[in-house]
Amino acid sequence: MFIGAELQPSRARRGAVERAWVQLVSAGPTLTSRERIDVIAGARRAWAGAEAPEPGTGVSGEAIFWLAVDAEGITHDLVSDFARRGLPLESYLEIVGVVARLSNIDWYMRGIGSGITRLPDSDPSGPTGNISPHARITDSWVPMLGNAAAPRTLDALPDEGEALRDLHEAMYIDMDSIDDWTLDGDLSRSQIEFVAARTSYLNECFY
Repeated sequence: MFIGAELQPSRARRGAVERAWVQLVSAGPTLTSRERIDVIAGARRAWAGAEAPEPGTGVSGEAIFWLAVDAEGITHDLVSDFARRGLPLESYLEIVGVVARLSNIDWYMRGIGSGITRLPDSDPSGPTGNISPHARITDSWVPMLGNAAAPRTLDALPDEGEALRDLHEAMYIDMDSIDDWTLDGDLSRSQIEFVAARTSYLNECFY
């Protein structure tokens, strides 16, 4: 990773991206390493201009495709249909987490001039099965722990939630500083939020 980068990330950000990549291509709570690598390949194919899900990938391929190209268009009815057709809600949530973190990593790597990271061989280990027994569907479409805010939306899958926050902090601000509106570093808090808001608008992120 980072070969040929025109801009060098900080040590903390570099470490977070490297950890995130290893976690993304490893077995998750419901998906094998091979299946998660297939999620990455499917999302990249969609971002490269594919007009439809890859043939033969079934309902999971549909979920990957639409999360990559039209996440804002996904509805409760569509998620329920995925489940009805055999994609467990926990697996859908895992796919959401993989595609979301991959978009962060891939576009960041492009932005610093390094290009996206090649996919490795898959790990033969099976899913970890690490799913919170306390997760429930309340006012959400998928199992969550309470009314989860964005940095905790994956906490029904504890390892995925931790991975999200690890990358979130390096790319944005520390969780402990979320409510600190006097934060002032390379960018002021106002500048950070301007960049975040503009990026969210351009990506049609309406969380």
